[in-house]
Amino acid sequence: MNIRLLHQEDWLAWKKQRMESLTHFPLAFSSSLEEEMRLSETMLQEWFNKHIFYAAFCDEQLVGSIGFLRLEPIKEVHRGILFGIGVNAPYQRRGIGDALMKTLIAHAKNYVLQLHLDVVSTNSTAIRLYQRHGFNIYGTEPRSLKWEGRFYDKHLMALFFDEQQRPYPFTATDRKMVDKR
Repeated sequence: MNIRLLHQEDWLAWKKQRMESLTHFPLAFSSSLEEEMRLSETMLQEWFNKHIFYAAFCDEQLVGSIGFLRLEPIKEVHRGILFGIGVNAPYQRRGIGDALMKTLIAHAKNYVLQLHLDVVSTNSTAIRLYQRHGFNIYGTEPRSLKWEGRFYDKHLMALFFDEQQRPYPFTATDRKMVDKR
């Protein structure tokens, strides 16, 4: 297994993996397969280019990915969002999710003081993964999702980094480093 930052030329492989994740794990994402299939290629590609993604590759095939974004408002610039983690079903329980988490957390520590995510409260496997990596539940959003006639709560989770482990403030040079693909 190899984990690396995704670049523009990886976007179709990422799209394929994401669609597979949306198909097999619909409650793991706020977006639905149907919604994303309605997006134009240009819109989806622009969304991909706007965020940071790391992916796991096995035998040159993209089998899992994870996303990161740093909030931009000046009062929230210290916060990042972990989103879109997914590992293809045949590759689960091989440590790929853990490896993706470690890689993204190492990246995020360079840019934010804290990392946030949300997870459906019934997804105990994902909650345990996040807790293993230091995330704690700080709240629950009731009825956050409605899927196939049923409501689902979401736990809000955060991981706080030691402030001295990252450069602050976030400079234009840092932004260029994050933006380059």
